[in-house]
Amino acid sequence: MPKSSRRRTLLRAAVATAALSVAASTPLPASALDGATAPAPGWASEAAPFSDANLVDVVNMGGGKTWAAGFTLRYEGKLMRFRPVVAERSEPGAAWTPVASATAAAGEVNSRINAVDANGSRDVWLVGDDASALDGRIYTQHFDGTRWQVVPVDPPEKAETASLLDVDARPGGAWAVGFTQIEVSRTWNEVKGGWIIESRDAGIARHFDGTAWRDVPLPELDSDYWYLNGVQAVADDDVWAAGYDGASGSPLLMHYDGSSWQRVDAPGVTDIPGQAQKLAVTEDGEAWLVGEDWSPEDGSTRALVARHDGAGWHKVAVPDVPARLYGLTPRPGGGIAVVGQTLGEQRKALAWAWRPDHTGSGTARGRWQDLGLPQPTATLPTDNSASGVVGGRGGLTVVGTSAAEDAWPQPFVAVRPGNH
Repeated sequence: MPKSSRRRTLLRAAVATAALSVAASTPLPASALDGATAPAPGWASEAAPFSDANLVDVVNMGGGKTWAAGFTLRYEGKLMRFRPVVAERSEPGAAWTPVASATAAAGEVNSRINAVDANGSRDVWLVGDDASALDGRIYTQHFDGTRWQVVPVDPPEKAETASLLDVDARPGGAWAVGFTQIEVSRTWNEVKGGWIIESRDAGIARHFDGTAWRDVPLPELDSDYWYLNGVQAVADDDVWAAGYDGASGSPLLMHYDGSSWQRVDAPGVTDIPGQAQKLAVTEDGEAWLVGEDWSPEDGSTRALVARHDGAGWHKVAVPDVPARLYGLTPRPGGGIAVVGQTLGEQRKALAWAWRPDHTGSGTARGRWQDLGLPQPTATLPTDNSASGVVGGRGGLTVVGTSAAEDAWPQPFVAVRPGNH
């Protein structure tokens, strides 16, 4: 299967019902945004056990243990080879070490790891791309507490390429979403002596039933270019997926009610230019999404954050700086921490925290704080990006990648100890 060039843009990458109330939130006052305050101190850098690699995601395994996942890059002749890698920190403050058994189990698979998630230490999933070593099927890999096993996923019929971009491991069975590029038609060109192939890109959703990954059909969209970046389940009959609809140029939301997926329109969220990148659910069952918001006036990009309070999705005001967000994690007390990248001449990895601020009127609002994430390198020009974040006993752990000009990308890990 030929690889799609749009994968480079994806490195990091409901009905709910007609009665579902979806409303835009009241914008936060400027005083609620603390992006201009002094960065919070307390970060420590930790050495990743790989070089020439991207770390894309991180997960709390319980008992103080943390895993991070990504892929190394190298050329074999003219072919770029991706090799899945997993790293473990056994407890807060311990050194990161390779989980060699994960890479060994992948064998000759040439694929990125796009996401990792764990439902405890005995139910861990990695998801990636289609691979020739798997006869064109999509690479996923499972750890049951004892051993790793590659569990290939069949792509749709006539798929030219396919990837799973996110996974949510949960007791009722894991969910995974992504995209596929499907052949629509082919015409023989006598002059060039080859086929002219027309394709379309569409989202895919898979559910693991304990034995195999099953296709869960998504609604047909009036678009030949759309995909899903993130998935998160609140319950077995309450699952959210988010991504991008190329027809409207806007974030895309879908909801699974236990029987079928439906598209959800959310005023103020899905009717603005941009895309949704990642989802998370807080301890009280609120769903959140992050991504990017594209200004039609000046073409600039701002962070996109939205929350679902059980009644509808509400866009949350964000610091007014050019940025995009790739990951998030719940915080104690109903807040979240988000990570991503600032945009401009120099791109910096960012970490912000949002905490609720209940006013006397009972309206739930919040306040942002720049957590002052240290940059992994001062080399200029540089492209630093934080893609994964998780909280735990040791505080916040952030993973990402730093790319300097004319150099291989390098992974980084930063930790902010204490109550995350």
